[in-house]
Parts: sequence; C-alpha cells; structure tokens
Amino acid sequence: MIAKSYITSTLFELDKLYNNSTSQKKAIYFSKLALIELCGWIEETLDDIILKHANRHLKVPSNKAYCLVSIVKPNYGFEYKKNVRPMLISLLGLIEVEKLEKELEKTAQVTLLKGYLGNIKDSRNIAAHTHLKGVTRHFNAPSRTIGDFNRISVILEQIDKELRTK
Repeated sequence: MIAKSYITSTLFELDKLYNNSTSQKKAIYFSKLALIELCGWIEETLDDIILKHANRHLKVPSNKAYCLVSIVKPNYGFEYKKNVRPMLISLLGLIEVEKLEKELEKTAQVTLLKGYLGNIKDSRNIAAHTHLKGVTRHFNAPSRTIGDFNRISVILEQIDKELRTK
C-alpha cells in the first residue's frame, strides 16, 4: 500500500489557500507549490515501491544496498521511459518488466501513466524554472493537481499491487 494521507492533506490545504487567496500572485504560489509537492510525492513513491519490492525479495544486504545506492539514489525524475522503467528493469530485469507492462496495459495503465507523467513534468519544469516577475504565467489550480494525483496514485497502486504478487 502506498502512503497517500499526507500528500492528500497537503494538496487539499493548498487548494483551500488558493481559493482564499487575496491576490493573483498568492494564487500562483499555491498552484506552483501544489504541483511541486505532487512531483516530489511521485518521485518518493516510485522510490518506495522499488525499495520495498527489493526488501521483500533480496536477501543479501549488499544487494539491498546496491538497490538503494545504484538504482534509487541516482534517479532524479519521474518520466516513465527515462526514470521509472530503468529502475524497474534494474531491479526486475527486462523479461519481468515486459510481463508487468503487459499486465498493466490490459487496462492501458502504462499508456495513461506515460501521458500523465509527461504532462506533469512539462508543467513542473515551467513552475520550477520560472519566477513571477514580468509575464504573468498560468498554472493549474491545486484542484487540478488533486485530480492529477488521484489519476496517478491509482496507477502507482496498481504497479505496487502487481509487484507484490511476484
């Protein structure tokens, strides 16, 4: 089971602050923060899924350490092809990842996850690499980020569930 209560409360609090904000600038701050919080949660959750699966199946301490130091720690990001899939391949092997993806794709979960993560990455990059001076930028309201969270968390839970059956 993946942890969701803290990020859920954080996103709802940011949505409340956004809705009660007294300026456009504050609303943008809360929108950007909600997006960045979601992205951090996605990265940490993916790391956690990998590490928990490793700890369930690896018996040799040096292999567990390898998983942390060589698979999880050097990974900064949450793009499916660039970050998620390579971590899975490093831990499970290509044959098992192909089986996992085939199972998930019965309900288009991999395709959906790629799209959701790609869209969020683009928005996150804009939020993280711009500031508010000058051009007024548009960012999705925290309520939209909550919707993204709900869609992504379901798929991450499915990945975790599939890994638990292996």
